[in-house]
Amino acid sequence: MKRTSNRLKLIAIALIGVLAFAASALQAEPGWALQPLPLVSASSDDGFGYGLRVYGTYKDEKAQPYKYQFYGQYYATTRGYEYHEASMDAVDFLDSSFRIKLNVGVERTLNAQYYGTGNYQDIRRQQKIKNGEIPINENVRLDPTTGEPLRDIYTFDEYGDSVYSLNERALLSPNSGDFLNPGRKLLKQTQGKYFYYDRIRPFVTVSTEQWIGQTNFKWFLGLRGQRYKIQSYEGDFEGGDKLPNGRTLIDIEKPLGYDATEDPKFVNGIRAAIAYDSRPRAREINPNAGIFTDFHYEGVGKGTGSAYTFNRYTATWRQYFELFPGFFKPQDRELVFAYRFLGQKTTGDVPFYEEGRIYTMKESSEGLGGNNGLRGYPANQFVDRVMGMANFEARLTTFHVEALGGIDFIFLGYYDLGRVAPTNREMTLKGLHRAYGGGVRLLWQENVVINISYGRSQYESNFNFGFNHLF
Repeated sequence: MKRTSNRLKLIAIALIGVLAFAASALQAEPGWALQPLPLVSASSDDGFGYGLRVYGTYKDEKAQPYKYQFYGQYYATTRGYEYHEASMDAVDFLDSSFRIKLNVGVERTLNAQYYGTGNYQDIRRQQKIKNGEIPINENVRLDPTTGEPLRDIYTFDEYGDSVYSLNERALLSPNSGDFLNPGRKLLKQTQGKYFYYDRIRPFVTVSTEQWIGQTNFKWFLGLRGQRYKIQSYEGDFEGGDKLPNGRTLIDIEKPLGYDATEDPKFVNGIRAAIAYDSRPRAREINPNAGIFTDFHYEGVGKGTGSAYTFNRYTATWRQYFELFPGFFKPQDRELVFAYRFLGQKTTGDVPFYEEGRIYTMKESSEGLGGNNGLRGYPANQFVDRVMGMANFEARLTTFHVEALGGIDFIFLGYYDLGRVAPTNREMTLKGLHRAYGGGVRLLWQENVVINISYGRSQYESNFNFGFNHLF
């Protein structure tokens, strides 16, 4: 309870800091508005985050939700995640009706997660390995009658944090000479980084899109340039540890892309998409009606200067309904039901650090997990060539305050499900993973969404204090 209480205090302090500092925002409508926004956040994957993003937004009556928006940011977390970026979004570039986006930055994930591929994983075993409760190469005997594993380590649980403990063979076969097991302290030092690696990714993306006539259809073209440097934790000493890290999962499996541990590798791609978007254009950031669906393609190969060759196809359907407007609108409230269906297939020689990437025109995530996937699992928990998920949300706007330029309080409940498979044939409704949760989102000045949510799954949980709707 003490840990939960401290977390809530941190959230409260951070939220107050965000809103107090944001009070300095310069407002002008139409015209330019300057919004300095502290990037105070927290998540189960990345820890406590801190940084600053400064928006410059220009509004006029012709372009929605704005004509130009620029921002620059510095962002880092206590678990070693960094994301520094400069961005431009021109909705009506030079009055041409073209929307141009440009992003330049560098991302470092000190604890990037790798669990291998596949839909069925022993999550309990993964947790015990992380906690030092069992060794990676645990001594497992098979029951001669059932063929099931017989784990005989840590018979004496009360000594689980000691340097060594005895197993059953110390009593049943004292002459075997193999009856000492390392305790949690030793195991955590040598295998605490077993499912992790260090990933550094400088990047630049540029894209353009345009509405097709007076319809709700639009096209999209883009380029993504990025370079990956991968570092293993094998042989490293963590702070205060007396033993080095052992071999990690990527060292053992050496998946495609492991060569980026020797030299940086480019993974540059060409992007194209076609979309239908009937959302109210003035409410693109917080929609209450309409459909937004897109089919996105990314091609990577030698022609783009990449070290690998693969293709990625992603289809997404998002829809928004305002429920019971006759009841809620007289109370200045709003209830929106929103859902997203997403499917992706990757073909070719894709490196392991890109296989879990999910890209659409607007969103990105890493595998089925984390804050942008199944919000009750860690990022990259489930990864394969074929991936699919569905996300359902109920968003209840309860009240509005005029302070700091206007803040709407939106209460949230959600339910997520999905799975992965190596082929289309094996992608069935059997073996779906599920997560559920809720939280609150703050819509500030109609331009920024602050997201505080908590999700759970069968074995894991996920906490997020960040920005933007999931979709």
